[in-house]
Amino acid sequence: MKIQYPATVIIDENGRYLVKFKDFGWGGTDGETIDEDLSESVDCLDELISTTMENNELLPVPGDMLAVNTYPVAPSALIAAKAAIYSEQKRKHHKKKDLAALISKDEKFIRTLLDPHSGSKIQSIEAVLNALGKRLVISIEDKPGIRHR
Repeated sequence: MKIQYPATVIIDENGRYLVKFKDFGWGGTDGETIDEDLSESVDCLDELISTTMENNELLPVPGDMLAVNTYPVAPSALIAAKAAIYSEQKRKHHKKKDLAALISKDEKFIRTLLDPHSGSKIQSIEAVLNALGKRLVISIEDKPGIRHR
């Protein structure tokens, strides 16, 4: 599961670049240059994912990454890891207390782990993903920017 979403970039009437994540249906960011805007889009995506999780809603399925004026954007590593746990929990219909029992922890531990504004240890994230039949894989990529097609 690679967590990234297509960001659509347009130029407004003032020449500013606007990024929107159509999969979420709301939210966006802007910048003076496309590189600035795409860099800021990571924070915007973090907030979209965080709010969706806080509202106990399903994360949207990512749309077409190859559409015109569209760039793939991944959230920050911590939000991506928490979103992966959250998505698996939802997919498997686990309650937080059931998920906690899988790793012999209490429900508060899972609530904190799934709180997008709370720090979490990578070992805790790995333990929960492992209990869900997943493993965390880390990769290093260039920052978002213009990709040449």
